[in-house]
Amino acid sequence: MKKYLIFLVLILSHFSIHAEGVKLSCLPTEAACLNCPDYQTLFPIEKFSTNNDSLDIEADQSELLEGKYLLNGNVVVNSTKLYLAADDVEVSSVDNSLIATGNVRFQDEAYLITGDLLSATRDKDENLIATATNANYQDFGAGMGGANGYTESISKTSTSVLLKNSTYSLCPINENDWLIDADQIELNLVKNRGIADNAIVKFYGIPIFYLPKYSWVLSGRGSGFLTPDYSSYSEPGQTDNSYSVRVPYYFNLAPDRDLLIALTYMSSRRFIYEGKYRQLIAPKISPDHKESIWSIETKYLPEDKITNLKRWLVNFSEEIDLSDKTHLSAQYYRVSDSDYFKDIARTNTDEKTLKSHIKLSYLNDVSKLSAFILTEDEQVVNSGVPIYTRALEASISKTLTPVRATPVKLDLISTKFAHDTPGKVSGLRTHGNLGISRQLNIKYPKITPKSSIAITNYSLKNSPNINRTIVGAGLDIDFTIINPSSMFGFKVNHRITPLITYNYRAKKVQGNIPIFDSTDKYDDIITFADLTSGERYTGLDRITNANDITLSLESSYRAIDSIGTDRDLLSLKVAQSFFTDDEVVSDTVNSNYETRKSYSDIAASIDIALGKYIISSIAQYSPNKSKIVKKENSLTYTTNSRKFISLSSSDEGAKKTEKLYAAYPLSDSIHFFGGLDKTTSTGVTNSEITGLAYESCCWAFRMAHFKEDNTSGGYNYSTGMELVLTGLGSTSSPLKGKIENSIPGYAAKLR
Repeated sequence: MKKYLIFLVLILSHFSIHAEGVKLSCLPTEAACLNCPDYQTLFPIEKFSTNNDSLDIEADQSELLEGKYLLNGNVVVNSTKLYLAADDVEVSSVDNSLIATGNVRFQDEAYLITGDLLSATRDKDENLIATATNANYQDFGAGMGGANGYTESISKTSTSVLLKNSTYSLCPINENDWLIDADQIELNLVKNRGIADNAIVKFYGIPIFYLPKYSWVLSGRGSGFLTPDYSSYSEPGQTDNSYSVRVPYYFNLAPDRDLLIALTYMSSRRFIYEGKYRQLIAPKISPDHKESIWSIETKYLPEDKITNLKRWLVNFSEEIDLSDKTHLSAQYYRVSDSDYFKDIARTNTDEKTLKSHIKLSYLNDVSKLSAFILTEDEQVVNSGVPIYTRALEASISKTLTPVRATPVKLDLISTKFAHDTPGKVSGLRTHGNLGISRQLNIKYPKITPKSSIAITNYSLKNSPNINRTIVGAGLDIDFTIINPSSMFGFKVNHRITPLITYNYRAKKVQGNIPIFDSTDKYDDIITFADLTSGERYTGLDRITNANDITLSLESSYRAIDSIGTDRDLLSLKVAQSFFTDDEVVSDTVNSNYETRKSYSDIAASIDIALGKYIISSIAQYSPNKSKIVKKENSLTYTTNSRKFISLSSSDEGAKKTEKLYAAYPLSDSIHFFGGLDKTTSTGVTNSEITGLAYESCCWAFRMAHFKEDNTSGGYNYSTGMELVLTGLGSTSSPLKGKIENSIPGYAAKLR
């Protein structure tokens, strides 16, 4: 019972801040506010007078007595800045004050007030001061999300509003699902803060929290508590569930910087201290250049109750433009140990390595010169294994275009590879490439010959140096035809591209070359892009020999809408390569070649984008087996981030996977969401999430349950929840990120 009491206290302690853009106000442009009632005001908003010289006054009776104007019966006083209606109004010409009684309705540029008695006067600066008793008020100037409530006394000036024995709510009029009941509430319009004395937060009429002094931001972003996060989870080998409570506090330091600190208590691990600082850096060269940002996040557990170890996380990142052509990118990402995400964070459990890097890049589009220098390191986490990293890499690329001459592209890249495993080959790889291509002066078909020479040097540690030179040539014959047409009621351009590509590259022994960063594109499904790229391997450690012809056909129907945006309604692609050599360079270390058929499998795909539906299918067909050996299919229907379904299946021969993601509104206020990632060939559920959310104009709640494969023959289970009250609480909980990572397309943002 104790842990539930702790959770109740903490979940309610956050109602003091609106930050990070999470606002539950009902705006006319927000589809999510269909669950809100029609916007209501205390009384119909009146138009102010256009007469700048005097007041517009209406009354059944009027009388002048000793410097006072006595107005009786259906009195209306209207000026350029206020409107007042009452049964009786007394106006003093001596001190420019007035007193209104009976069915009072008062309106200025921001507030509506109704009550039994209202008095108004002006201070020495001619600013209006209005005071009412037993009144209802509404901040209609803030729009549909403006505050409203009842007060025994309200005193309003141009800079503040003082309420005595008052309620305060950001729910619609007469539908105060939650409210603040306080002895006194001061709304400081200059400082944008609300301060309540002896405040009780009531939810559906039930007192749920008390604070002797309570402060919140009236609008926009400000410092204060954010929504706490609560979740339950299971520790391996323990029968009882554990729980976690996270209480964040947000500092709005400046318009371009902020700080988030948080305290998390894990019942099985103890307390975790967290901080995250962010800062925007304005463009230094021109206003058209993008803003830069840098941030640092730290988490620290002084002593894990289970392992007795210190557990921590540090994540620093920076993206900054040093000039309009130079960019600096940096990241330092480290955790205390490889099991940190599984034991402490309980997110990112599918990550294999954490990369840290520093990269300085230069790009000049005019001179067609680009260059960069990079260094990186990695940390193995979860069930990952060490891989090669670029201890240092430098690259430069330049395209030379002499007048009336063939463009020449020069590329040079040098990389020093390192590995954490002792005995692994390491060293420096330097690769240069010179390429020439130019379209012949023939209108149809388009014929583009090309040639290249690539020189690679491996300076290896404790091994002999290796040099490799490979000459290549090729020819593209493009028979593209574009015809106007129509499809599905749209005007389209039908583009048909039959393409014949011939590639030649010298056959070179490469089995003695280590593999630092090369992978075989054919290991999974062979795609249209794989065949038409002309290169089987990624990276530079293997360059395939070629004396091949690739035939490809691409047909697309591209619609052009009224604003000139192009989009493909239908796209069909098919390609196949034919090889004159029955041997191909192998990516197995110490093996030079492997045999292959004289033709590749056929790669085909179809993509349809029609309205809210997107259908995609990729297939790899084996002519030798006369069947489809690998395939990927997906279907997506999307109306918005609260209503969509996405289905996909993948068959790689030995491994079959199916994924389902969806969100569906049960009503204007309630929607559910879920996701399933399952390897059907083994029956293992990689991840599963189910959840339900309620959203209204003035509060929202969400709960989600997670099931994840722990790679040890079992599953990890956890449940999280969050509550937001509009204008008083925002969310920065890990639950948001965890849901969005688990369900692509779902906006895990309570609105």
